Amino acid sequence: MLRRRWWSLWGGVLLLPPLQVRLAAAAGPIGNWADGKLATEQTNGLAGQFWIGVLLGAIWSPCVGPTLGAASLLAAQGKDLGQVALTMFAFGIGAALPLLGLGWLSRETLVRWRGTLLSAGSGLKSALALLFVVIGVVIISGTDKTLETFLVEASPQWLTNLTTSF
Repeated sequence: MLRRRWWSLWGGVLLLPPLQVRLAAAAGPIGNWADGKLATEQTNGLAGQFWIGVLLGAIWSPCVGPTLGAASLLAAQGKDLGQVALTMFAFGIGAALPLLGLGWLSRETLVRWRGTLLSAGSGLKSALALLFVVIGVVIISGTDKTLETFLVEASPQWLTNLTTSF
């Protein structure tokens, strides 16, 4: 049941600044460790880039696991290798684009755009919070099952076969 409430809880944290402060205080030691690690390491060389990659991987792992797991399972079975390759290619492009964009922008550009990015981020955070609350309510009410049924019936057969074959 906690899993079902997770979306609403997360949305509530994003909507209510006092909860954000508490979450930040609870996560502070991890952030301080990461900040200290980056401050003490030379980030220009290979070792520095390695540690930045390690930190990114630690943050990123929970998000990419389902996609990489499904594609790895398909590849291990030796079935639909073209679909596996296409899935991994699309995933790789999607994962690389934001990183390339950030790498392309110089530090000076980011500093110049800081105010605009912060104001846009504030509005987007509120929108994301409301979306999480709506998703949580949909899950708790059971409406997600009705929506899932509709989407399965509306989806092409090849997609249904791909997603239900495991």
